[in-house]
Amino acid sequence: MGHTFNRPDEAAMLRILERYPHSPEGAILRLAWLEGLSRSEITELRWDQVDFEGKAIQLPDRTVPLEPSTEACLRERHVRCALRDPHVVISERSKKPMPPESISRLARKTLDRAGLGGISLMDLRHDFIIRHLESHDWPYVARISGIAVPTLYAVFSDYLP
Repeated sequence: MGHTFNRPDEAAMLRILERYPHSPEGAILRLAWLEGLSRSEITELRWDQVDFEGKAIQLPDRTVPLEPSTEACLRERHVRCALRDPHVVISERSKKPMPPESISRLARKTLDRAGLGGISLMDLRHDFIIRHLESHDWPYVARISGIAVPTLYAVFSDYLP
């Protein structure tokens, strides 16, 4: 197996998300783990890409269904932050978009505090893909992940029964 991913404990992730219902930490972790967004997609995500009525996130290369937990988090953040900046993830302190390094750092600190040290944003995205491959077909996962079926198969087939 050429690729190794650290898969987070699902119960621990759910506890973290419950602890951070509307904060930047909660938004970042939901966007990575529940929506499968990469760090750059989280950094660049803007409110006009979040379709609350259609319950989806519209990215340049794909449309990702909006999970209820993410929708609730983003709705609250929208009320608090959308008039300040068009970006979804902004700093609580500076009220400005967070750079990629800050997004990674905040996610890592939050995961470390919860006992999930060694889990990265990329691991959360990969876990999203594996979980969806366990319950959906390859073309569907390719559509929501933005990764072609042959690449999905090459990278993730060893993780499936």
